Amino acid sequence: MYEGIVKDKTRRTLLAMVTALDDIVKSVVDTLKDSGLWENTVFIFFADNGGQLGIFSIGQINYPLRGGKATYWEGGIRSASFIHSPLLQGGQVNGELMHVTDWLPTITHIGACGVEPTNCTGPELANIDGVNQWNTIIGQSKSARTEFLVNYDQEQNNAALRMGKWKLLQGNPGRGPWVPPPEINYRKYKENVLSTTPEEKVMDGWEFEIRGEQEIKAPWRTKLTDKVQLYDVESDPYEKHEVSKDNPEVVQQMLERLQVYKDAAVPPGNKPSDPNANPDNFGGVWTPWLETC
Repeated sequence: MYEGIVKDKTRRTLLAMVTALDDIVKSVVDTLKDSGLWENTVFIFFADNGGQLGIFSIGQINYPLRGGKATYWEGGIRSASFIHSPLLQGGQVNGELMHVTDWLPTITHIGACGVEPTNCTGPELANIDGVNQWNTIIGQSKSARTEFLVNYDQEQNNAALRMGKWKLLQGNPGRGPWVPPPEINYRKYKENVLSTTPEEKVMDGWEFEIRGEQEIKAPWRTKLTDKVQLYDVESDPYEKHEVSKDNPEVVQQMLERLQVYKDAAVPPGNKPSDPNANPDNFGGVWTPWLETC
């Protein structure tokens, strides 16, 4: 599939998988229509993270965002979504701040109160991380949140926090390459995206390098426990310009706020891996492997 259209084989594989997913989604929509449920359906389609890069990549492209899945860079945590419903007016684009935990209270609100703007608050969900974002989604208000914790890894001692336009990285955020599509004109990329001045050519103290013809990235560092980075991801969503030295008050405020999240964190409950769970033991399928839990 897509031979003669897309040169990269792994990219063709990914596009074929997405095409198969499209077919499945169409069958779900057709079933809802045939059963008379579509006119009262709100269809939400969203990605939980950016595409995987590196040795586990199967052709994903997050460009021009930096990094990928399992990192704290925008290419790993910023994702696209869409909502469709016969109950809604289409054609709107919303870039307000939203976190994946917001879907639970948002969908609960739709189920209890409907899609029209209302003072209905829906059921009380007690002390959860998510907030109802429905009025934000339909363009009736700004985002119901001003910050969110990207992650706090107690074992690796790294963390990331978003507050307004700012994103703070503490410790090792994961690999942060910019991986352009294979067809990109590298000469124009270097001229127009990579700055040529010595001051701007260095990001985070890491000088850009071109590795082969597929990846443009900064040299990898492993000992970054105490390193703090700050980015204005509204004006610089590609995270090219690290600005912590220019905004020490912001850094201090965000570090203090990050400590609040750390103090509230519960110890991780990770269990050791069990080779008996390997999908190869079940014909390549992820499946329960214990008789009792």
